[in-house]
This record gives sequence, structure tokens and C-alpha cells, in this order.
Amino acid sequence: MGGDGILGNRDSKQSKGSIPRRRKWVKRRETWLVILGVILHAVYMLSIFDIYFKTPIVHGMDLVSPRFSAPAKRLVLLVADGLRADKFFEPDSEGNFRAPFLRSVIKNQGRWGVSHARPPTESRPGHVAIIAGFYEDPSAVTKGWKANPVEFDSVFNRSRHTFSFGSPDIVPIFCGALPHSTWNTYPHEFEDFATDASFLDEWSFDQFKSLLNRSNEDPQLKKLLQHDNLVIFLHLLGCDSNGHAHRPFSSIYLNNVKVVDHIAERVYNLLESYYKDNRTSYIFTADHGMSDKGSHGDGHPSNTDTPLVAWGAGIKHPKPISGRDHSDHVLRFVDEHLHDTPTPEEWGLNGIERVDVNQADIAPLMSTLLGLPCPVNSVGNLPLGYVDMKEEEEVEAVLANTKQILNQFLRKSQIKRSSSLYFKPFKPLAHYSSMLSQIEDLLSARDYKAAMQLSENLRNLSLKGLHYFQTYDWLMLMTIITLGYIGWMVFLVVHVLQAYTSLLGDIYTKEEAVRQKYNTGKVYLWGCLFMGITSFLLFLEHSPPLYHAYFAMTIFLWTQIFNEHQFIKALWRHLSGRKFNYVIKLLTTGVVSVFILEFLVHSFTERKLYTWCFLVVGAIASIYLYNLIPWRSGIPVFVCLTCWFLSLFTLMPAEIPDNNKLVIASGVIITLIGFTAKWLDLHADGNKYWLGICTHDMKQSRFPMLFHLQALMVGLSSVMVFLSTSHRTEKQELHAIHQLMNWFLAGFSMVLPLFSDNGLLSRLNSIFLGFAPTFLLLSIGWFYLTWPSLGREILQVLLVSRFHLSTGSSLSSVPF
Repeated sequence: MGGDGILGNRDSKQSKGSIPRRRKWVKRRETWLVILGVILHAVYMLSIFDIYFKTPIVHGMDLVSPRFSAPAKRLVLLVADGLRADKFFEPDSEGNFRAPFLRSVIKNQGRWGVSHARPPTESRPGHVAIIAGFYEDPSAVTKGWKANPVEFDSVFNRSRHTFSFGSPDIVPIFCGALPHSTWNTYPHEFEDFATDASFLDEWSFDQFKSLLNRSNEDPQLKKLLQHDNLVIFLHLLGCDSNGHAHRPFSSIYLNNVKVVDHIAERVYNLLESYYKDNRTSYIFTADHGMSDKGSHGDGHPSNTDTPLVAWGAGIKHPKPISGRDHSDHVLRFVDEHLHDTPTPEEWGLNGIERVDVNQADIAPLMSTLLGLPCPVNSVGNLPLGYVDMKEEEEVEAVLANTKQILNQFLRKSQIKRSSSLYFKPFKPLAHYSSMLSQIEDLLSARDYKAAMQLSENLRNLSLKGLHYFQTYDWLMLMTIITLGYIGWMVFLVVHVLQAYTSLLGDIYTKEEAVRQKYNTGKVYLWGCLFMGITSFLLFLEHSPPLYHAYFAMTIFLWTQIFNEHQFIKALWRHLSGRKFNYVIKLLTTGVVSVFILEFLVHSFTERKLYTWCFLVVGAIASIYLYNLIPWRSGIPVFVCLTCWFLSLFTLMPAEIPDNNKLVIASGVIITLIGFTAKWLDLHADGNKYWLGICTHDMKQSRFPMLFHLQALMVGLSSVMVFLSTSHRTEKQELHAIHQLMNWFLAGFSMVLPLFSDNGLLSRLNSIFLGFAPTFLLLSIGWFYLTWPSLGREILQVLLVSRFHLSTGSSLSSVPF
């Protein structure tokens, strides 16, 4: 009897004949598995969009006309793109506040708070939340942020006329197809990240100022400006561009905060002197913040917390408070942060009531101030802490807000009911009509407090109902996708056990093999029948085509698994008969595998885990090598120090400021490492441990000047990074010759290693120096030092692997 590792223990005669056939079968089967795996993961990946990124927009709702008089005739919306709340409210290093005008508004004229944005904290979804009142699903990114993937209602749509000036990426989204709008944008070429982008904000203000000046000579424009229900929108992009280019702690970004404050002051003075009727409302906010790294998009508070200042017609005046009755209630906002911390002391606003809102709440606030219907897809709650209205009008405003959200719920309920074979209604709103009647009765009886409470309760239930229908199919989809992935894993395990172990021959009797072949047709028949019934039910429910694909893929996988039920039964019987130690060994292997997977998952958010990993590996590896290599060779110490030095980088902060000194230092370190490696390559004859990776054939090099050329390019790259950063800091445009030089260094340096010598160390040194210029040109701050550290780590692995090969050891025996 013999075992081939694939077929198990078989008769040697039979094995010799069956091995080639078996190997061909394995090859065909694995080709099919690769194709199936690609299709399966592509289809299941699309389920993310059906589960999490489903559009919240529905059409067919009626407008809810407000039953109160408009507090304002016109509204000014100033959006400082990329402005963080803390950088706006906190003082500078000298104790002076960066936004003196808006700070005086907070203290004397209006209300303030923090507007909480919801991820993705990008410009388009942020502006959609502010102006349209809903949180656009991230799937819009697949269709382009710039254009409207779907039509949606907004405050601009309901206005009499909208005047808008700003970025070509934002303004056309809302005004491009709006007939009652006047708008203009600057060219894309104006967005230069190498300069101070605050001039973009000045451009928007100049356009607005020019509009008012033209109205003095244009009677038709002047008449238009005298209408009510006007919206003036200025998009101020400077903070966003400067935050990306220079990061939010730079002097350029912080100075841009002063620029937008000065623009807000000038806009206010212009309009107050132009109209002289005190019927203008002003709202200043931002679409998202900016992380210390100069990016945005995630849910970190630096990205989600934005300033909100409102003043003018219909806005309450500041309300002094004591430390005990502060209005910072413990509420959960859409950014999933509990607002349970007090206002920072350095903001100097603890004595004034702070009213935080969700970003989508700004849309119903603007609609209420202008006396307009709320956008039909808005999910924002009217923030009563901002509006200055009579008690009766406040109730009417909240009721209009409630009815608008309720209409969305009813529409979604109607759509889902019409397509579901078994519809599960949202029970808390089963008697919504009686609640509406009760509110109207309370209004007639002038019991405004009870009417307000019931209206807010109905609004909260409506929002929960919207979430209910938004996630209506979640359980079904998550279940079928989870079963699909589990089925794929089980199917692969069965294949590996059958193809690459001897289990198939050891545990499978001939009777079981015959029985399984006989039952295969029945299993496939039942699988096809179940798939057909499922597809028919999905068709009756008008489900999307991808739903059919999810179910079909999962049913197919489990049909294949059930087809192997005889083998699985035999495997279970085999494991049950083995010793307990064997089972413990399998469980231990599984636990270790899960631990490694969890370690990798947690390392995405806890980078410090790698620090401990490098420290432990450095210690264990050096002790292990000490038993094989003498300390005088230097290799154990080199391995330990290299690992320990590399462990420092995962302790470094993710926010990386510019540091020109590190640029020069990194270039010098890289060059010194290169010279050291070159010296070792030429003088390693006396050390047998280093000799294995060095060129000991003293023939003339093919390109003697290659090393010096590469070292020169590393030095030039450091100088170019220093010059480019200096130009940007001084708000100067990068010269064309600098750009050409940078591109030349980055591209040409990576080609040079192709001409290096064949020795291991010389080739590694050439690759190390060849990619260093590109790395230096693309790095900032302490990140420059990672390249020389990584180079030493590669050299360490090369040294140890060559030593093991020279001593006949297997590289797999190295503990790292």
C-alpha cells in the first residue's frame, strides 16, 4: 500500500494509473474555482451598495406649505469649505481670536453652535445636507461628485431667486439646472495648491459686490433684488484648498479663517446699507472640517465638527447662561459622537448658550426663516434654539417640518407595500392620522406646549420609520451574503481536503463513493428547484437584478456542499475516532489563525501593535542568531537594533507636519548607508558572515560611476524637496524648471538599478539608492526616515537568509 498525498492509501498499481488523471482533475477544478471566486467576490462586493449605500431619495411627495409669516425676506448662506470648528473658535498663540466679527455676532446679535456632519465628510454631501437637508448616500461617488446623479429638492429650488458665486465643483450642482438663479464660478485653473488659495474667497465676494453695484444701473436687477424669498450663497473654498496643501495648523490656513471672517463682515455691511430694512438672515457654516493630515472624509471630530453662526431677521439673540445650566445636552448626533463634553475653555464662550445641530437641520432652518416649504427629501429637525418666533408660529413651523418628514415615510411605505408579498409595516406609526388630528385639536385649543410635544414625537417616529424602510432588506441581504461567504469557505476547505490530503483515500469507502455519485443528480435537482422558486418570488417583488445574483450564488455554493455530504459525513466520523490530542491541535491551529487575523484587523486602528511586534521579533531573532552566529560578526546586534529602530515609526503621530531639516537629514542618512554598503561590498573579505552577500570577485564594475550618480541624485532630491517646500511656504508658485527636475529625478532614478552589478549587496544597494529620490520627493516630515530604516530591514533579512542557505538551513526555520 502507498500514499501519494492526493489519493490517499491505494494499491500502487492503481495509484500509478490514477495519479495523472487525478492531477488533471485538480488542475481543471482549480481553474474553475479561480473563475468562480472572482465572480463571487465581484458580485458580493456590490451588495455593499444595496445594503449601506442605498439612496434615501424618493419622489412623489406633496409640498407642505407653512402656515406662518416669514421672519426674513432674504437669506445669506456663507459656507467656508473645510473650516474646522476648533480652528474657528479658538484663539491664536497671542491670545487673539481669528474671527473677531463673527465672535462679536455670537456675543451680541445671534446664536452659535457646532454643526455635526455625517461621513463621508466631502464637499458635495456636506453641501447637499446643508442646502437640501438629507445625507446623500456614498454611492454617488461612483457617479461623480460633481454632477447630479439624481434630482433632489433643495432650499434653492423653493426660493424666488438664488444668487450664487464660488467653486465650479459646487455651485453648478444646485444652480446649473435652476432657471431662477444667477450664478458664476471661477475657472478650475484658479485652484492652485502651490499658492495661498484665500484669493478664491475674495473672488466670490467681489462677484457679489459687483452684483450689488450693477443693480444701481440695472432697474430689472434692482427690482429682482427687492423681491422676498431670495437666497444669496457664497461658497468660500480657500480653507479647503489651503488645508489640503498646507494643513490646518499652518499660518496660511489660520490666516484664511481671518479672511472668511472679514468677508462675512463686509457682506453684512453691504447688505445692511443696501436694504436698510433689517429683514435679512445670515448663516455662516462649513461643509466639513479638516484633519491634521490635511485630508477629510472620515468620521473623526476634526472632520465632522464645523462652526455654525446665525444672526439677523428671525434669529434669537444670545442667551447668557451659567456653568450649571449649560445647554450641552447629552445627545447623539449623526457623526455618532455624544455631545456630552463642555465647551472648551479656550473658546471663551462658556457664558453664552451653545446650540448644536445636525448638518441637515440647517435646511429646515433656512426654509423656516424664508417662510418656504422644506425640501421634500429633507430629514433635518428644525432647531428651535435659533428661530425667534411666537409660540404659535414655532408650533406651526415644527408641524410643517413634521408633515414633510411624515410624507416621506408614507411614500416609502407605499412603495414597499406595493412590491412586497409579505409586507411588515412600521407599527408605531399605524395611527399617524389620529396623531395629526390631535395636534390640530391642541392648536385650536391654544395648548401650544402639548401640540409642540406631540409634533416632535411624531417627527421622531417618522424619522425612525424612514430608517426602518431604508434598512428594510438588511436582514435578508446580510443573511444571504453571510451564508454565501461561509459556503465559499466550506467549499474551499472541502476541496483542499479532497485534493491535497490523503483523507479521500483513507476515509472514503467505495460504497460511499458510489452512493454520492448516485445522489448527485438529486442534489442538483433540488438545488435548481429551490433556485427557481427563489427567483420567481424575487421577480414578483420586483427585486433588483443583483438580488437574484446574490441568491443564485449562495444557493449554488450550498448545493455543491450538499453534494459532498457523504465525504463530510466520513470526515466527521474520521475526526470523531481520532485521539483527543489531534482535535486539540486542530483547535489550537484555528485559534492561532483567528488571533493573527484579529491582530491584523486591529492594527488598522492601533498601529502601536506593530511596535510591540518589532520589539519582540528583534529580541527573539537576535537571541536565536546568537546561538548560530558569534556576536563579533555584528549580525545579531544589527538585526536587533534594526527591528527596534523600525518599531519607533508606528509610535509616531499620523499627522505629519513639514520638516525641512528632516529632509536634509534623511538624504544624508540614505547616502551614508549607501557608502557603508559600498565599503562592505569591497572590504568584506575578512568576515565570512558578510562575504556571502558581497561581491568578492574584484573584476572591474560594468558602470563604475553608477553608485556616485545615484548618491548625487539622492542629494539633489533632498535639495529639491527643500526648495519646493520653501516656495510653497512663501506662497510662491513652483517654477517649471523645478517641476521638470522633480519629475526627472523621480523617473530616471528608478531605471538606474537595472545597470547595477550582479552581487547581492551591490544590487540591493543600487535598488535602495534608486528608489530613494522618488520616496523623498513624495514624503513629508518624519516619514523620510522610514526609507533608510526599511533598507536596513531588507539587508537584515538578506543576511540571515544567505547565512541559512550557506549552512544548509531552511529559511522557514527563521522565527521571523
